[in-house]
Amino acid sequence: MGAPCRRGHGRRRRCHGVCPTARGALRPPSRVEYPKRQRSRRRVRTLPAPTGRLRVHHLVTIVRPDDDSTTELLVDELWRAGAVGVEEIDRSIRAAFTDTTTATSVALRHGGRVEDVADTTGLDNWRDHAADYRAGRFHVRPPWIDPDSTGRFVDLVIDPGHAFGSGSHPTTRLMLTALAEHIEPGDRVVDLGTGSGILAIAAARLGADVIGIDLDPAAGPAAQANAMANGVRERVDVSIGDISDIGNDESFDVALLNVTIDIHESVAPAVQRLDVPVLIVAGILDGEQAERAAWLHGQSSTERLSEDGWVALVFNRGRDSAAT
Repeated sequence: MGAPCRRGHGRRRRCHGVCPTARGALRPPSRVEYPKRQRSRRRVRTLPAPTGRLRVHHLVTIVRPDDDSTTELLVDELWRAGAVGVEEIDRSIRAAFTDTTTATSVALRHGGRVEDVADTTGLDNWRDHAADYRAGRFHVRPPWIDPDSTGRFVDLVIDPGHAFGSGSHPTTRLMLTALAEHIEPGDRVVDLGTGSGILAIAAARLGADVIGIDLDPAAGPAAQANAMANGVRERVDVSIGDISDIGNDESFDVALLNVTIDIHESVAPAVQRLDVPVLIVAGILDGEQAERAAWLHGQSSTERLSEDGWVALVFNRGRDSAAT
């Protein structure tokens, strides 16, 4: 069974959502906690398993980076990839995945190794640990939690059973808060790295027509299912591919980009080519990363939002300023 992490005996051990003290002992924590500032620790997103049926987790072990900021980025990337638990122990980071292909891909990308661990503990109570939250004008909830009764929030239903989770990380909350102030009915919006589709769906709920782009094939079914659950399936179109695949004849009013700083560095030229009047970016830490992101995108931010050491930047050139 899982147990709280303890420091001692010379071993560095830090859990990000789950501490498998014995093989297969992966289960949600007893309560939901959001980070105070130092490190990004997301709650466990565990998929349900029928009682008594054998379940297999794929544990990916990666050498821990030397500095804390790079470790933070790596941990965040593992959550984005669909990990159901992430743990630091000694000089390693271990992440548990339920999907074989995803685990193999993550291991290859980071020079890690994969081992399969059978789990017979039973995870039928996973839904008890899923929570709703509010971000700007939105109330984000799993399907089994009731909508906000006040009527003051736009309802977003995101099933955390999908590979990309519920989107409860501070960067997503910042993006939701920012986009609500800049998206208007009838806008054309592109969500770059759409994942679960939460940002694309939020934009569509505000009346925009959205194209979501992602390299991961799992993004298509996840985003489409969530779009259907929110009644905006006709407004959200998901394409699997690279940002550079977007045609030169495509034009957008707003672009959304919530990725880590290394991906900002690789896609910034393609994003600049889109020449959108409003660009909203996140996935970056306050300080040097935020400054670098502004430099990469070739603009000075017009707005800046922050939470728990993360920032979102808005680059608003005005809707009449796009090149013709």
